[in-house]
Amino acid sequence: MKKSVRILAVLMVALMLCLTLASCGKKLSGKYSAEALGSGATYEFKGSKVTITVKVLGAEVGSAEGTYEIKDDKITFTFESEDDDVKKYDGTFDFEEKEDSIKIGVLEYEKKD
Repeated sequence: MKKSVRILAVLMVALMLCLTLASCGKKLSGKYSAEALGSGATYEFKGSKVTITVKVLGAEVGSAEGTYEIKDDKITFTFESEDDDVKKYDGTFDFEEKEDSIKIGVLEYEKKD
């Protein structure tokens, strides 16, 4: 009987650890950039934080810090900015991770480091 209780306790602890780790979600790390003719955006991911830098014709027009969450095939950004150039990147988008890039919406962002 004592052996059965110990086995059950170990199994419950293992199950709780698996559920806890699964709820953490996927995290990204590093810089990803998409740019054409000097215009585009760069995301820098660190843990659950993200910084976005927006460029237009080679000039930085906006930058903001925020958070992100990946769930299934969607990514949700929440940026702390009222800048119109940054606000269009706020929200939920289709998401796909590849070997050296990520796809957010219809744009592919190449890993820079």
